[in-house]
Amino acid sequence: MTYTDDRAPSRLVLRGIGRLFTGSVEAGVVERAALIADAERIVWVGRETDLPSTLDGGAAAGDTDEVDLHGALVTPGLIDAHTHPLYGGHRFSEIAARSAGASYAEIAAGGGGIASTVSATRATPFDQLTTDAEGRLAAWLAGGVTTVEAKTGYHLTEQGELAAVAVLAGLAERGNRASPLPSVEVTFLGGHAVGPEYSGDADAYADAVSGWCTAARAAGARHADVFCDEGYFTVEQSRTMLVAARAAELLPRIHADELARTGGSLLAAEIGCSSADHLLRIDEEDARALAAAGVVATLAPVTALAMGRTPPVRALIDAGATIALGTDHNPGTCGTTSLSLVIALAVAGLGCSVGEALVAATAGGAKSLRLPDRGRVLAGLRADLVAWDADHEGAFAWAYGLRPLKVFTAGRLVASR
Repeated sequence: MTYTDDRAPSRLVLRGIGRLFTGSVEAGVVERAALIADAERIVWVGRETDLPSTLDGGAAAGDTDEVDLHGALVTPGLIDAHTHPLYGGHRFSEIAARSAGASYAEIAAGGGGIASTVSATRATPFDQLTTDAEGRLAAWLAGGVTTVEAKTGYHLTEQGELAAVAVLAGLAERGNRASPLPSVEVTFLGGHAVGPEYSGDADAYADAVSGWCTAARAAGARHADVFCDEGYFTVEQSRTMLVAARAAELLPRIHADELARTGGSLLAAEIGCSSADHLLRIDEEDARALAAAGVVATLAPVTALAMGRTPPVRALIDAGATIALGTDHNPGTCGTTSLSLVIALAVAGLGCSVGEALVAATAGGAKSLRLPDRGRVLAGLRADLVAWDADHEGAFAWAYGLRPLKVFTAGRLVASR
């Protein structure tokens, strides 16, 4: 991919859209479409034969960029709703051991898992962590992902977690101003595991994390997450941290019922979390509770397949829950930044239709992150758009990593090939 220079937004006119997947139930798919964006927002969408010759206000004619997409498929920019991009080291030996039959719990008990990455991350200078995370974010953008949720969680000290929030917040600002990066939604994940300094006293650590939430919000976090699961935090400990996060005006999220059914999903419904993630062990009661509370079910197909257990997608959909997708990029389970690959795996591995998976990776992700201005191609919304090397969305389930032709963020062409 090549990248454009940073410049002020201008009017964007997209012609020659062979098929426009809007991500909206009402608008559906528009054949032989066109689109106009102005001042970062979509102002008109429809059939190319109905394209208006003029629009009131907006950019001057000389500031208009017209792009002919020659029949390509266009979708909303993809939204990766679950990632861990700020870390040091890798856990390749653990991945090999797990493939040979070692369980997640056995690896953690041997000093691996999150604890291993905490040690490696603490030993890595922040300038290196920043550079590495920036490279990963650039790879997301090149793959058609225009918004990335990004978690802390690999320092597990007050100073380290707040510094990690500041790094991610800085990358969010940098991407908006200069070198092309996706939008970054920063999540404070102090409750990822018990910090080594609190070994054996998870209650005290949960209380400590609760006291860091206000500072995390001030440092640039918008969300807070907790790993509520067997061997990590109990429902009561998780409730303590999530209530404190909400009091600090952070949007609560939760890793729930991945390793065992411990009640994390029901807690998410009780608290009113934006999202409950993984959900490999939930049952129909949990699915109904999440749907009734408006909690988005954010699923990570790569991790599910690596763990050898998939979430009950049909039960969630039948209950009326919104589905979102995430790569769960992290050093121990998933190294991909390709959400188009994740869409393919949601179809092949989780039983989603192509349409369901693509909506989950766009409109579903927007709802998971409480971002009503994106995830669909509709007038008034942010012009985050991707033109793909295909003429139909079915290609996502064939290519296993469908490639973008052009990526637009806020109405500006930021990547092209």
